[in-house]
Amino acid sequence: MTTNPSNSTSNERKPINGRRRSAAVFLQKLVYYLSKTWYGFAMLVPFTFLLLGLLAPALMAENNTEDAQSIYRFLAINNHQLPERSYFLFSEEGFVTTYTLDTLIAQGMNPQDRNAFIGNETIGYKTGLNHRMMAIFIGMLIGGLAWGLAKGKLRIGLFVFLLLLLPILLDGFSHMISDTNNGFRELNNWAKFITGSAFSSSFYEGSQAGSLNWWLRILTGTLFGLGITWYLFTRFDSYFRKVRQQLEPRLRQIGAIK
Repeated sequence: MTTNPSNSTSNERKPINGRRRSAAVFLQKLVYYLSKTWYGFAMLVPFTFLLLGLLAPALMAENNTEDAQSIYRFLAINNHQLPERSYFLFSEEGFVTTYTLDTLIAQGMNPQDRNAFIGNETIGYKTGLNHRMMAIFIGMLIGGLAWGLAKGKLRIGLFVFLLLLLPILLDGFSHMISDTNNGFRELNNWAKFITGSAFSSSFYEGSQAGSLNWWLRILTGTLFGLGITWYLFTRFDSYFRKVRQQLEPRLRQIGAIK
């Protein structure tokens, strides 16, 4: 049986040369260095969002309304920015404050368009991230730092991640029902019944700092931030280890890296 020389030749992979080879090597080096530095880039994500969330009110305090509004709009994509569920910075009362709905309405907030209210010189300006989102990104930062200090030993699987995700789903879903139905999360009579009204009315009602709603948002947001960081970092680390193992010998062989 004879072999068709034309078929055997066509099936052979021809080496690439010139600019195509240079581009291929460059992309491989780029992926290789990303596999070594992914941790730093991943940590930049929560840090950047937190920085933007704080930068928006700082710009408002300096009368840089245009740039501040751009940040608010960008962060509003996945963030409701309700004033009663946000921190206010640079107020006359202190650096960080929170307010009840009645106080915000008295300061000019339109109850029918609460998201649009940013604040003023008296009460300060709201952060670009609400309480829950602030907690999530802070949790991600803490989780990432802890993961790095533990040298990647904080590894969790899907089941543990889902357990850490469940509280924020329950809390968020209950607020969705409350906002569209009877507002039971504003008075929290269910919590008064469970605890026998052991705390002051300000603890059960509203969303100001120190209230039950505030604590639930902080705790559930932080747990989610920790969970998603430890879950994803575990997988990033495993994936990029394999990438380095594949690319490093090849790049050293051609002298692309030392």
